[in-house]
Amino acid sequence: METLFEQSIKLRQQGRYDESRSLLHKLVNDKKLAAKAHLQIAWSYDNEGKESDAIEHYKLALMGPISADERFDALFGLASTYRSLGEYDTALSYFDQTLAEYPQSIEAKPFYAMCLYNIGRHKEAVSLLLELLVNTTNEDSIKDYQKAILLYAKDLDKTW
Repeated sequence: METLFEQSIKLRQQGRYDESRSLLHKLVNDKKLAAKAHLQIAWSYDNEGKESDAIEHYKLALMGPISADERFDALFGLASTYRSLGEYDTALSYFDQTLAEYPQSIEAKPFYAMCLYNIGRHKEAVSLLLELLVNTTNEDSIKDYQKAILLYAKDLDKTW
């Protein structure tokens, strides 16, 4: 038998957001499941394009018992949602927290770089993206220039 979580996820994937959230709201009063339900509700709102409605649920998810992976998802989701709403300083704070707690989470770094760009920290954004490119590519033609790219990424304005 499918759990309410599985059912709600399928409904969300089908674009049936209200039905998905309706199932999840049955769990928000259960102390053991509330945080997980709020995380799923937040994703539902984000997927539907109702980012403002997602924020409260990300925060409620972070206040309850969730796994480390779910905590990452909630922090990263909250940071990304604030960025998409143009609340860049708040987003930056949550990105900083996300990367401090989950430094190996490379999937958060492009979004963090976008936020850095949004607040005018262009050099940091480009440097971060260059380092990410070099450290994650399988492209030999990029790997051939890895040393030079990383050197320039440290200080994009430096000349010789």
